Amino acid sequence: MMVVYKMFILVFFLISSVIYGQLSTLEDAFQINMSGIIAQRFKMTLVAENVANLMTLKDEETGLPYQKKYAVLEASDVGVKVMGVERSTEPFGRYFDPAAPQSDENGYFYLPNVNMPNEMITLKHTEAMYEANVNAFKLTKAMFQSTIELLK
Repeated sequence: MMVVYKMFILVFFLISSVIYGQLSTLEDAFQINMSGIIAQRFKMTLVAENVANLMTLKDEETGLPYQKKYAVLEASDVGVKVMGVERSTEPFGRYFDPAAPQSDENGYFYLPNVNMPNEMITLKHTEAMYEANVNAFKLTKAMFQSTIELLK
């Protein structure tokens, strides 16, 4: 039932956008859907990288523990653009263990600022947005095919 409701919302959005002149062609709809798919796929890649580096205590680029990365997205006339990748400024986890080789002079070592439950939530949300964009793309394709069939 929820899938049908989501499909209805997507179709309503696409049809109302065409009626009110926000989309000039179905090709624009394809481009908007593809930009969403690409952006969400990029976000999933960053989540995978964050999870893979959950215990990386020293990043070769910065010399610090791994810093969580996230995508910076920006809306445009024809979809969304990936503007870049930023590093999180959240504090690192600090643990006391003077015996650890990574410890500083005070006996503390630092863990990456990646939080596994937050990454899983981000992944599930991104996956849902990816699927919504794929479904919108399929609906746009069906509308395009229907238009071609009507013109025959």
